[in-house]
Amino acid sequence: MIVAHLSDLHLGHRAFARSERGQNVRERDLAVAFQRAVEAVIEESPDLVLISGDVFDRPDPPPSALVALTRGLEALHSALPGTRVLMVGGARDTPRRTEDAGALAALDAFPNVDAAADRARTVLLSRHSAQIVLLPYRSALLEPRPAPEPDPRRRWNLVVAHGRVAQGRLGVPLDDERWSYLALGGLHSFRKVGDRAAYAGALERVGPAPWDEAAEEKGFVVADLSTRSIRFRPVPGRPVVDLAPTRVPPGDSAALQARILEVTREVPGGIEGKIVRIRLKGPNPDDVRGLQPGFLAGLADQALHLALDFESWEGVTEPPLSMRERALANLSSEDDRARALLERVLAGANGSLP
Repeated sequence: MIVAHLSDLHLGHRAFARSERGQNVRERDLAVAFQRAVEAVIEESPDLVLISGDVFDRPDPPPSALVALTRGLEALHSALPGTRVLMVGGARDTPRRTEDAGALAALDAFPNVDAAADRARTVLLSRHSAQIVLLPYRSALLEPRPAPEPDPRRRWNLVVAHGRVAQGRLGVPLDDERWSYLALGGLHSFRKVGDRAAYAGALERVGPAPWDEAAEEKGFVVADLSTRSIRFRPVPGRPVVDLAPTRVPPGDSAALQARILEVTREVPGGIEGKIVRIRLKGPNPDDVRGLQPGFLAGLADQALHLALDFESWEGVTEPPLSMRERALANLSSEDDRARALLERVLAGANGSLP
């Protein structure tokens, strides 16, 4: 029995206010990542496809997210007509109102698809002699809480769950030694947490600080239940660059600008289209104010997203508000974009440039 385990698709996720052809670029990135994952799953030709929650980024996904998911499901059904897809709702795509099952519930109508949006459900597949217990995020919040048990009459017993098993909000005690495989969701990084249990992680870097996952590969899990092997298959996504902290002496705007330019030029392949964080130590707000007009905006135009993180303002004695006001007062009133960028940089000693 071969199982492909995906999780945390976050279709419909939007970020950075950058659009192309009328669609948010990051939303399109997530759709492309899912498309690539589907193509890779088809190559693996699994018996089952498990999706462990946060299929959508919110309970009311945009139509484009529904289109991305249905296209993927149609591609799977066309290429692998005998493969069942089983999915559960996650924390992000579960409505707060318990009487609303959310968009995920509508996917039950798809051929060979079982989608549990609110309550626990057990699916029996006689063809595979398998029992699959679906534990959506909401199932742990409703009473009575599920208490799944393996079926000794079945060769394979699997669980698809979103949350922290045996702790936290999921609160469902599960022993992976009693189950053939536990497909877990809710963690954006791949983690093998037992011989037969794993978090597949997200297909893209969708958290508030994507650079924290810059060194991690994203993808899905291929589990061979017969040999008890768990293999991670990477899926390429938008490049994320987290540059090491670099020190710049305070009081020298020219040195600051030169250093920023130097570290961005050292990025292999440049920063074009990438999500980039630059961490600097030493400069103060006046140094940022002294950068050449349009310098930061020019870098921001190259990257999809550029974040400047000033880890400390050195030699600063004024309150942050007065520093912002003084720096902004020296900008031309016509330079609205530069004003907005500098406001972001000086707010809280760090900033993200769209």
